Amino acid sequence: MADAVAPAAPAAELSAPASSSSAPAGPKEGQESMPKSYLLLFNVGKRQNFGTLLRSACAFGVSEVFVVGAKKLATFGNQGTAGYSPERYFDTLEIAKADCVARGIRICGIEIDESARPVQEHPFSGPTAFMLGNEGIGMSPQQRAACNFFVYIPQHSGATASLNVAIAGSIVLHHFALWARLPEQARSGEKYVLDRRDKLERYTNPCETEKSEMDRKRAERAAKRQLENCDEDNEAMEDEDA
Repeated sequence: MADAVAPAAPAAELSAPASSSSAPAGPKEGQESMPKSYLLLFNVGKRQNFGTLLRSACAFGVSEVFVVGAKKLATFGNQGTAGYSPERYFDTLEIAKADCVARGIRICGIEIDESARPVQEHPFSGPTAFMLGNEGIGMSPQQRAACNFFVYIPQHSGATASLNVAIAGSIVLHHFALWARLPEQARSGEKYVLDRRDKLERYTNPCETEKSEMDRKRAERAAKRQLENCDEDNEAMEDEDA
């Protein structure tokens, strides 16, 4: 199988950083047509890895974070980036996979698998969701079955059997950003310029993913209130019968 050829990009995109965008983790100017990356979180056991992965997702231009089987994501260690990683929640991996298929997103497993390609070969072909395995046992059979292909990170000593999940994910996300030719963010001094919006702006002018998440939370609150009302009605009926 021949290596995928990275998409061509205008010279202006390669020579200078694009201007900042007001939407968190969204495409920058001239970036809309570039292949997008996604982070799919499922079966990662250690909570401290979530925050580090979210921070790397923001740094390397991830469009959305897919969270499977959880209602809320632990964000310790994200260094203030959690609000800028649009999140989409799924009850099961099968539902997340179906959503990816419908949107033309391939799922790439980050795992030392027999079929895995070295990440530096950049075997990407379009929008890709990256999924990592469990820190202790690696990817489950369910996860492997959901993947379209695999990449691994070559190591150059026998001092450790594998990398930390958050470190491995960060390395692969950076490689995808290089392959996709995402424009580098503007720098100021020894740091990169931040794209930050306050909570009021995110509430009054949400991006598509933020609006979807707000609608999901409203639906959950409405369902909870309905359940509480039903419980109150049942208690009232029991009191009348007593």
